[in-house]
Amino acid sequence: MRRSIRLVLPAVAAATALALTGCNSDEESPFDGPNPGDGGQEETEGGASEGETGGETPEETPEETPEETPGEELPGDIAGGDTGGSGGGGSIGGDVAGDWYTGTTIDDANLEITSGDDTVTFYEDFGQEGDVCEGTITNGTISLDSCDLYGDSEWTDMEATYTVDGSTMQVTWSSGASQTYYNALGGGFSEAEITELQEMLQSLPGAQNNF
Repeated sequence: MRRSIRLVLPAVAAATALALTGCNSDEESPFDGPNPGDGGQEETEGGASEGETGGETPEETPEETPEETPGEELPGDIAGGDTGGSGGGGSIGGDVAGDWYTGTTIDDANLEITSGDDTVTFYEDFGQEGDVCEGTITNGTISLDSCDLYGDSEWTDMEATYTVDGSTMQVTWSSGASQTYYNALGGGFSEAEITELQEMLQSLPGAQNNF
């Protein structure tokens, strides 16, 4: 089905541009404040200073609490599950996950790679012709399952191999075509290039409404 890429790019542009500007750091802040735990430590110290008997009681209470706490510490279990999931799949490492671009212009390609479920979204380019494909990525291989056609020319390379060297990824498609990608969030671009990339994404039709 032939559609205009303008229908799908604005949301992608907004998410990527926000990530490039570091807005995600604000979302991490709620996890950086273990104030409730600090408060509990102050109360324990206060109880210990009142007397030996008062000090023994809080000592027994924490012993019972840790036994019940492990079952209730869902965040810890979830974090462990995520790590296990990535490790269990054994597909890609942290150096592969990220937002990769061949350049900073509207004619450049983009690979968005998620490590948790080893999925990849491929954007042929950000213009009217660029197809958008979804697929999976394993250690050294990219497999595209389906593509949405935009423009007149259809993207037909559904398999590729890749190698990663720091912030650079070399991708070779089944047709023999080769592309070099750079990690936008991993030091692949200079500050000036990041600015160019942001401006390009924000200039896409309809993208301004998402910022």
